[in-house]
Amino acid sequence: RPRRQPEPEGSQGDTDPATAPESGDEHDREQWHRLSPPIGSPATRQRYKADFGAELRRYKELCAHMDGVNDRLAQLAQQLDQEPEDSA
Repeated sequence: RPRRQPEPEGSQGDTDPATAPESGDEHDREQWHRLSPPIGSPATRQRYKADFGAELRRYKELCAHMDGVNDRLAQLAQQLDQEPEDSA
């Protein structure tokens, strides 16, 4: 099945800068400041540090899982290469 081409980032279908929605950069900046306000206290710094540590652990778990998936796919590809072309 053919894959749908993704729309360019920030594309809203309106190319006139006067009427187009805010740019992707502006939106990203606003979203970043809303989700991650500047560090203003030691408590905020500790919370950011804890969040980062938790997200980093999750990222590493996902990477390890994907390594296992990729290893299994490589094994299957090797098995497939050993089968005759006309085999079921």
